[in-house]
Amino acid sequence: MKQAIEIIVVSDVVCPWCWIGKRNLESALASWQDSGAQATIHWQAFQLNPQLPADGMARSDYLLWKFGRSDPSSIYQRVSAAAAQVGLHPDFSGIKQQPNTSRAHALIAVAKDDPRLQDNLVEALFQAYFSDHQDIGKPEVLADIGRQTGLTDDLVTLSQSSEYIEQARDESLAWSERGIGGVPFFIINKRYGLSGAQPASELLLAFEQAQAEQSKRENHA
Repeated sequence: MKQAIEIIVVSDVVCPWCWIGKRNLESALASWQDSGAQATIHWQAFQLNPQLPADGMARSDYLLWKFGRSDPSSIYQRVSAAAAQVGLHPDFSGIKQQPNTSRAHALIAVAKDDPRLQDNLVEALFQAYFSDHQDIGKPEVLADIGRQTGLTDDLVTLSQSSEYIEQARDESLAWSERGIGGVPFFIINKRYGLSGAQPASELLLAFEQAQAEQSKRENHA
């Protein structure tokens, strides 16, 4: 029987490549689990724009600051094409506010003991931002997403505490200090790292390599 593997996904919920990477990960996991193997996923915080104000900023101002232009159509042609290949259709033109994502990451963090719930929260946040054009920096918006996804009121309240928000910022900074400059970033069994929205085939290969190494270590223990 194949040994279970652990996958850490370093990601930001306003990163379209991270949503694409999540779909590729899901495809790889489907093949992996069909072979009788198991995996545990942990989502970790990364802020692409930690310097944004707590309340975020207007999307048009953000695009001008980040890319030197306020029209996103030409900026997102490549990522839109890549998203369509995995069945995603983010609507960049409808986004009105660029949020600071520390509160969103705090929401994800309170579900750390329930990987399935945590994964559902990540998906709900991607959907809320890229498809529903919600401001996922607002506490009331995040509270609604949390409750609708299955968080208890106590966990929703905990996610909005200064402690959890600060932990999310610290976690993001820690990954930056470890050399991660872009996301998604996948870490398999704390030994194999893959940067970017890797295709499912590459992720599956990394799973197999990590498991083979794990089995070898256990056989020599």
